[in-house]
Amino acid sequence: MPGKAKQYVDQGMSSVQNTVNTLQQALNSAEKPDNKNKIQQAINSLNAAQQQLSGYQD
Repeated sequence: MPGKAKQYVDQGMSSVQNTVNTLQQALNSAEKPDNKNKIQQAINSLNAAQQQLSGYQD
C-alpha cells in the first residue's frame, strides 16, 4: 500500500495537470504577446515540476 506522502504527491500532480490544461486555454485566448509569454512560462514551470515529481518513489 503506498504511503500517505505518495498519495499527496499524486494528488498534487493531478492538480498541476488540471492547472496546465486551464492555462493552455488561457494561452489560446490571450491576445498580447507579452501575456502569451507569461502564460507559456508558467506552463513550462508547471511541466518541469511535474517532471520532477514523476520520479517520486515511496
